Amino acid sequence: MKCRIKNKSKTIFIIIIDNEIRGILSEKILRFFSLEIGKETEITKEEFHKLNKEIENFAREKLLNYLSYRERSLGECRNYLKNLPLHPDSVKKLLKEAIENNYINDARFAEMLVLSLLEKGKSKNEIKNKLFEKRIDEQIIDKTLAKLYSAQKNDEILEKNVKKAWTKFSRFPKNQRIEKCLNYLARRGFSYSETKEKINKIKTSED
Repeated sequence: MKCRIKNKSKTIFIIIIDNEIRGILSEKILRFFSLEIGKETEITKEEFHKLNKEIENFAREKLLNYLSYRERSLGECRNYLKNLPLHPDSVKKLLKEAIENNYINDARFAEMLVLSLLEKGKSKNEIKNKLFEKRIDEQIIDKTLAKLYSAQKNDEILEKNVKKAWTKFSRFPKNQRIEKCLNYLARRGFSYSETKEKINKIKTSED
């Protein structure tokens, strides 16, 4: 098996074996394998397994550190490992471990993200799009929104956003103000008809 090392940064190196990227290692770890940077070296299967084990250990530490800052989705973690870079077989292995140890849980992640976005007054469509961006499974998205985004919650959030928009565009003539509010809130995922109904109530109370 042929092994080649190339720089990723000053202290991190990409390990390529038989023309396949296996992952990355620090300069400190590489010293134990007597591998020269930029030079192709013949290694045995036993040496390959030892090297690959170190690569996976290094990637595992990176992943755990990545997860320590906040809750992450499976999709985010998969992209993170791929971008290290790390071989697909090792990516699959480390993600499986993380799920089994409950470090990654998309249902938990979805609930936390939805609650956070509800506090910020986001529409159901905005939240759904955000969850899709995080590569959350559609079934988990639907289940989480059904649990946390009730009709009452939707009404509260819409009313709050309509009042903000109505104030935001207060300098415009009434008809233009209404149109700007409708377009502004439609871009944020709120129902055009429901928004118009709320605006009409505000307009009526001011007339």
